[in-house]
Amino acid sequence: MKDFITIKIDGKEINARAGENLLEVARQHNIQIPSLCYHRKLSPTGACRLCITKVKNMPGLVAACTVTVEDGMEVTAFDAELEETRRYLLDYLLSEHNEASDSSYDDEFKALVARYDLTDPARRQFPSLWESLEYPQDDSSPILTYDASKCIKCFRCIKACDEVQGKNVLSFASRGITSYVIGGLGVWGESECDGCGECIQLCPTGAIVEKPNRKLLSAAVPDKYVNTICPYCGVGCLIELQIKGNRIVRANGVEGLKPNDGRLCIKGRFGYEFVGSPDRLTSPMIKRSGEFVEADWDEVLELIASKFSAIKKEYGGDALAGYASAKCTNEDNYIFQKFIRTAFGTNNVDYCTRLCHASTVTAMLRALGDGAGSNSIEDYVSADCILVIGNNMIETHPVTATYVKKGAGNGAKLIIIDPKWTPLVKNADLWLQPRLGTDVALLNGLIHVIIEENRFDRDFIINRIQGGLEAFDELRQLAANYPPDQVSAITGVKPDQITAAARYYAGASRALIATGMGISQQVTGTHTVFSLINMCLITGQIGKVGAGINPPRGQNNVQGASDVGCSPLIYPGYIPVTDDENRRKVAAVWSSPYEALSGRIGLTTVEIMQAAHRGEIRGMYIMGENPMLTDPNQRHVREALERMEFVVVQDIFLTETTELADVIVPGTAFAEKNGTFVNSDRRLGRVRRAVDPPGKARQDWKVLWEIAARMGHPMNDYRDESKIFDEIAAVTPIMAGISYDRLEEEGIQWPCPDKDHPGTGTLFLDRFNTPGGKAVLHPVDYTPQTEKATADHPLLLNTGRILYQYHTCTMSRRNKALTDFANQSYVLMHPDDATKLDLEDEVQVKVVSRQGEIRTTLRISEEVLPGELFMPFHFGESPVNALTRHELDPHSKIAPFKLTACRVEKLDS
Repeated sequence: MKDFITIKIDGKEINARAGENLLEVARQHNIQIPSLCYHRKLSPTGACRLCITKVKNMPGLVAACTVTVEDGMEVTAFDAELEETRRYLLDYLLSEHNEASDSSYDDEFKALVARYDLTDPARRQFPSLWESLEYPQDDSSPILTYDASKCIKCFRCIKACDEVQGKNVLSFASRGITSYVIGGLGVWGESECDGCGECIQLCPTGAIVEKPNRKLLSAAVPDKYVNTICPYCGVGCLIELQIKGNRIVRANGVEGLKPNDGRLCIKGRFGYEFVGSPDRLTSPMIKRSGEFVEADWDEVLELIASKFSAIKKEYGGDALAGYASAKCTNEDNYIFQKFIRTAFGTNNVDYCTRLCHASTVTAMLRALGDGAGSNSIEDYVSADCILVIGNNMIETHPVTATYVKKGAGNGAKLIIIDPKWTPLVKNADLWLQPRLGTDVALLNGLIHVIIEENRFDRDFIINRIQGGLEAFDELRQLAANYPPDQVSAITGVKPDQITAAARYYAGASRALIATGMGISQQVTGTHTVFSLINMCLITGQIGKVGAGINPPRGQNNVQGASDVGCSPLIYPGYIPVTDDENRRKVAAVWSSPYEALSGRIGLTTVEIMQAAHRGEIRGMYIMGENPMLTDPNQRHVREALERMEFVVVQDIFLTETTELADVIVPGTAFAEKNGTFVNSDRRLGRVRRAVDPPGKARQDWKVLWEIAARMGHPMNDYRDESKIFDEIAAVTPIMAGISYDRLEEEGIQWPCPDKDHPGTGTLFLDRFNTPGGKAVLHPVDYTPQTEKATADHPLLLNTGRILYQYHTCTMSRRNKALTDFANQSYVLMHPDDATKLDLEDEVQVKVVSRQGEIRTTLRISEEVLPGELFMPFHFGESPVNALTRHELDPHSKIAPFKLTACRVEKLDS
């Protein structure tokens, strides 16, 4: 069959791809056949019949949305009969429809009524019936209202919920003319609807409308529309912000562009209210006599410069340190690391990736030569097997999860490995539930089965793995010690499940792995990822389209902050700080003396706090991070911050960390700045300013630029953010071919070495990024955790995220739509443990570890194993990291947030 064919529509010859939808082909060529039920992301319904056409050699009138094009097809899209029939059908729909409308939504139905001259009731054939039908309304949802009197039963919302989001929450109730859409069993607010708003965006009539800012939008259309990137997780969804009077009033997903193709989660669609919060920092402040007072910029900048300069002069540059931010742009972060390296004269710069994915990045860099995801998010749709390990994807990366669910629906075998039940288990073929901290043993068990059953890829091993069969034999010998029955005794996973998972993964032609913080946030995290990569390599499930390993990033610019050098180990582009040749190149671009740039590896995030606690770090600049909530062992962090001579915090809100600062600097939110983010599949995209910053707040990079100059280390005179990016491209080989002009519409995936390169969707197709171009196996044995349950602390605590909050809640908790769904800390406990401890559901409890204690609400749930607990880490009133310890993975320097021995006590009422 030919890939491209020729058809005719109204005599116009058109080239189309064989098998494409006729209505879509027509629209691509500006032939605007009307319809209401069709949407390109949904399977055709043919419900509204407005897209009827005449197709030669086909009987009757044919709905274009239900037909695929064939070579030589001749179509009549418009003639008198078709237009009269469409007018008749629209007139009939109108008789059942409440046509009251306002500007708070996009009313496709109203536009067609005007197009077919049916606005005047006197020109209609059918009388209005809708008032007599007593259609219901549902106002129970926190984020939307459904009005059945405006519903035309087009199925768009139902199919959007099922086919796009993979949730299947919506359906029809009643029959015939009186049928209407319901959520769950009948009440939207009591259903499993999680507020993503896909149904709102795809509704053509205003039957489903969002609640936030409805009144404001009803009064007038927005002043402007700005495309930018969501500020929450690392999917990097493109969003259209609608602005009214310097205020964000709506966010929609941008259709037709990667990575999200219009999809959003509840945070992406409704989590923008924090930008205009009255709690925003609007002026710089200095702590005087224990109280913060507002100060002018000149005084603040001079104070910061003089204090840091004095510390550097007395103790040297390595007595200073900085935390960059995964929430800020590449441009902000690039200037930040440049500021730390030139003005401070140290490589003591890090950020929250050290607390999230450092072990994943460390293992991938050593084994593969790159620490970023090897594939594109959309590849999940066409994979044959998907293994999700330690990642509650539906809650942490909801839009990526839609592609995973789509892939599972297309026939991919879906394997979940997680000690806690997650919503994706409902879609899975296998759920392996290992005990906390036993992942290495489990993965070695899978490798054992693969080798024993001869399911490895011999050619890949010989040609693409360093050491070939000799290296493989070393892994074989280690894996021989992990037969399924012994692994089962360690992990609690049944032997037949281990065998089945190994067969699914190794037997697939294209298998994808999605990792998560569940495996990385452990003292054995690097070893866990080594084991995972070993399995990936010996099966040849990497280095080809649709196969590989992908760590979804937890925050919007975790990937980008690493890419531009916010690390104590590397310069922009992952070039080691110890590389003299690169340091000379960077020094020339920065107009900085080569000798002024330190060649010593700096301290990581937790090491910085440990050094501060010892009195070795005396000054610190923190941009957009809240270590009092994010770093392990909160009491130790507080003591470290209090012991430093001078601390500056640059943020958009007061936080638990700003209260310990000497100076607070007001920064800017995502919607107030220009720049770029990099998402989980290495895609650079544009961030665009939509509103003005509040009060005296300044652009983050400009503050740093000014302080550097006052410290005697002036930077280049950047006219705007695009010039900063040009400098990034000059010192970052993986981004050398990217510029703002190329990012105007859609993002580009690095590596992109020159301006003519299209970007790279899949890594390692020809070679790995190691010195010899081959991957490296790292056989590792299972080591029991040093942290164990004891008589005093008999339960093991796991921590993680929930859908409705984000990180430390600095942003998410200032959005009513999100807090209406979830706004309370809790701890999950298995019913067996609750019975032993005589605890009841929803009682107030105290959770105690060796490091500290917190109070929260108990929820009894079979989502966790007996002997294990789970807590979300978002809530400042119950700071989970008051419990965790600062022991480190020796390779990646990450802390073990996922395993803490605790006890739970009932609080007196």
